[in-house]
Amino acid sequence: MVFDSHAHIFPEQLVDRAMEVLSERYGAEPVARATPAGLLRHMDECGVDRAMVVGVATKPTQVESINAFLTDLHEPRLVPCGSLHPHSEDIDGDVERLIDAGVRGVKLQPHFQGYGLDDPGLDRILHCVGERLPVLIHGGDEIIALPEVEPTPSRLAELHRRHPRVRLILAHLGGYQRWDEVEKYLVGQDVFLDASYVFDICSDEQIRRIIATHGIERVVWGSDFPWQTQARGLEGIRRLGFSEQEVAMLLGGNLARLLGNP
Repeated sequence: MVFDSHAHIFPEQLVDRAMEVLSERYGAEPVARATPAGLLRHMDECGVDRAMVVGVATKPTQVESINAFLTDLHEPRLVPCGSLHPHSEDIDGDVERLIDAGVRGVKLQPHFQGYGLDDPGLDRILHCVGERLPVLIHGGDEIIALPEVEPTPSRLAELHRRHPRVRLILAHLGGYQRWDEVEKYLVGQDVFLDASYVFDICSDEQIRRIIATHGIERVVWGSDFPWQTQARGLEGIRRLGFSEQEVAMLLGGNLARLLGNP
């Protein structure tokens, strides 16, 4: 089974504007239309069986609508990963509603959502989530240069120390464009690394070394759709020289186990 850990989708009525804004902000062009139907077509083209789909609430008032969109999909190939915001007035209630709705994880994006890793609201989210849901969080730089990067590998390592029970999945192998720091601060820690949007950006040699040293069993593959094709990431994983069994773990086995085989 090939299972993508990191795919973004939007409602049909919002997708065009969302893609326009994100493309202008980050200078990246989507590889396909980021709707549920667009993602499913892309999955069929690339040979992907399932995908964990994420939404990001840029402000607290968006949490409810984004999560309703994801949990109302009722498409077994698309596994919802809900959004939370640390500035919500009802973080405890937001977490409980997500769990009651049957989501399989939570997605957090500090830069896009506008907070730091020392925000008390983030600590409250992670305290409430605990061991109940994996938390996928952006790691490292953005495609564009930022004056300040919040989720650096060292800060993510500190976040893990504060919340050791939370099953963190750190996107982009723990730190986009900061992979030397990943090897220093995160490799070997009890966190998962998400190998999304790294191939042909980080060297294959360093990607392989990070995965092998961190432990195959704690790495999942993702595409970051629609910003990179699933085919590109799959090709990247398969050319690293791991065994067939190890590739199967990276491309779906580890994620299915982490999510409780949804």
